[in-house]
Formats: sequence, structure tokens, C-alpha cells
Amino acid sequence: MVKRGLTLLEVLIALFLMAIVIAGGLLLMSGNLNVMKKANELTIASALMQYMVEDVKNIDFSPIYYDNQYKFGDRPVNGNVYKNPQEIDPKTDGNDWTPDIYNNDFIVRRYDFRYGNSGNFLSDPTVADTDITQFHRVDIYILRRRGNYVLLKQTVYRSRDGLY
Repeated sequence: MVKRGLTLLEVLIALFLMAIVIAGGLLLMSGNLNVMKKANELTIASALMQYMVEDVKNIDFSPIYYDNQYKFGDRPVNGNVYKNPQEIDPKTDGNDWTPDIYNNDFIVRRYDFRYGNSGNFLSDPTVADTDITQFHRVDIYILRRRGNYVLLKQTVYRSRDGLY
């Protein structure tokens, strides 16, 4: 007697193997899409970071213009003294400096830390600190809006003589 066709068990094994191969292919494609999305996000964040760095570099600082001092970034306070760079939490401290076009996807935080002649941190919030500031340290953070996750951080220094 010649046997024709496949048994039910053979068909089920073949379907199971095909399902594993198709599911593996779909998972691989899904993983590639996630990697591409993250790469695109980092590319945009890098461009946004470069924009912010150039923006800080273009602020008139030498000679000192009092009305331009706020453009460097936020100066978060802890009580009645300015916070040190180590005390900053970019997820909660400061204003959103994000350009409107990127407002849905990113948060940009800029912090201004001022230093005097001897390189000492100026923590006293007085009007005179603008006059004795020798250089600014501006920390720029790019965060993903969804999840408040820090993508990039960059520090820019601006001195009174315009060098950085």
C-alpha cells in the first residue's frame, strides 16, 4: 500500500517551524526599526545640541552687557545661593529652552554657572556678580520629552575675553 499525503503530525510540525521562522523575521525587523528610530533621535539631538552650543558662543559677553546675562542659561537657586553644577537635576531644574519645532520630542536645559578671577564659583545672587564674572560655564542638556531621559550633555565655557 502506497502512502499519499502527509499525516496530521507532519503538517503541525511544518506549521510550527514556519511560525518560528516568520516570528523570528518579524522580531528582527522590529528590532531594526527601533535601532533606526533611536539613531534618528540621536542625530536630531546632536544637531539641536550643536545649535545650542553655537547660540551660547554667539552671546555678547565681552565687554559685559548686563541685559545679555540671562541668555546664557538658568541659574537655579538653593535657598538664597546659586546651585553648584553637581547639585543640578536636569529632569526638574530650570526652564525649557527647546526651539518650537522640537518641542514635542525634546527638552533642552541650559544652566549658567559664573566664576570669578581666581576660578571660584560665584554663589551669591547679587547684581555685582555680573561685574566680577570672569567666565561662564554653561551646561546644556538634551532630554527626551517622553520619559525625561538625558540623551546628551555638553559644557561650554565663555571667558570675558571672548575665548572658549
